[in-house]
Amino acid sequence: LNSIGQRRLGIEGFHGCKCHKLFQGLETPCPFCPLDRLSLESFYTWEHTNLVLGRHFLVKDKLISWGERTVHLEVAVDITTQIEYTKNIQRSLEIERTIVESARILRQEKQLSSAVDRVLSLVGRQYGADRAYTFEFDVYSEDNPRLSNTHEWCAPGVVPQRNSLQHVPFGELRPWFELLKVGKDVIIKDMVLVREQYPEIHAVLEPQNIRRLFAVPLHLDGQPGGFIGVDNPRMDEPDLSLLHSLAYFIDVEISKRRAAEELRFLGLRDPLTGMGNRNAYLAACRALKDRAAGSLGVIFIDLNDLKYVNDTFGHERGDEYIRTLSGLFLKHFRSRDIFRIGGDEFVFLCENMPEALFNAKIRSMLKEGEERFPRSIALGAVWGRQAENVESMVQEADRLMYAEKQRQKAERGTGEAFGSFPK
Repeated sequence: LNSIGQRRLGIEGFHGCKCHKLFQGLETPCPFCPLDRLSLESFYTWEHTNLVLGRHFLVKDKLISWGERTVHLEVAVDITTQIEYTKNIQRSLEIERTIVESARILRQEKQLSSAVDRVLSLVGRQYGADRAYTFEFDVYSEDNPRLSNTHEWCAPGVVPQRNSLQHVPFGELRPWFELLKVGKDVIIKDMVLVREQYPEIHAVLEPQNIRRLFAVPLHLDGQPGGFIGVDNPRMDEPDLSLLHSLAYFIDVEISKRRAAEELRFLGLRDPLTGMGNRNAYLAACRALKDRAAGSLGVIFIDLNDLKYVNDTFGHERGDEYIRTLSGLFLKHFRSRDIFRIGGDEFVFLCENMPEALFNAKIRSMLKEGEERFPRSIALGAVWGRQAENVESMVQEADRLMYAEKQRQKAERGTGEAFGSFPK
């Protein structure tokens, strides 16, 4: 045994010792011993992790002639550093692949919730974790922060915790809160150390069988939003690059989808009244046509003399006229049922509203409208047991409205409708 071997093993007297006892700490011959594969002609080369030293070796064995004896020669080269380097490269490549796949899923999946669930399954497997999850703040405040477990992946045999981790007071984990709110990570390598330093945190985590934990902050629209974490990761060293990338992608995707939803919402809203616009009305008609399941009440309204108001008092007063009467409509009918489809035209689509209630609401609205704004509203209405032909019903309501408008016009002169409007 050469001097390097003696120093590594920390021994001096080794003569007469069995090799399996000296090198491997075994009482019986090594089950992986290559002796039966050795020859005098060439070296037999193999790799082995020595548990006594905790190092990985490239081993070369050969039979040689020693005087009149045949003996076993073994040369071991420590390649632990090279192996760890290779493992780190492989792990980095695996993480890169997971990051790319996570970005693809978040970008292509229509439902963000299902996308996050799929990504967490990749993350949990990458870390060899028991659980991978997201927590988001219900209430973000310095005094009483609360958060809920919004997404969760569990390894086979691991009991889910999501249902029991809703609206959790984060004050119990105050040291975490202080770290996460300034964008720092939470790394627990050994829960025993947490029990000694933070017994209140240990009391929260211990029932969940958490021994190790990694978590990184999640920001939503630039503000602290919660965190993403893994329980009991089997990764030797805490490489959090995957969690950080996922947190970034989720933030970007949520912000992007919120912006798209806001644009979609604006595209369906009338900016003056806040009601659905013509685009929303057409979408509602298509949806009703597809369902055609229940009753439908249709109202078509035209505001009398809007052009007269605009020409006489200005468009600001005309806009006020529209907003004020829109407020009257919203007082008596649901906002989701009302659409402004033109400058002075409104359509109500009242799905599954009993006929008696539908007619009562119309009478009540017209009564209040006549008291506050005499002769301002021309209205036509129809009701059907089934919304089989929405377009025909709207056309009939439009026809009745026009007939009512002509009747009112015959009874009064132009501009009288605005006469009692508040100045």
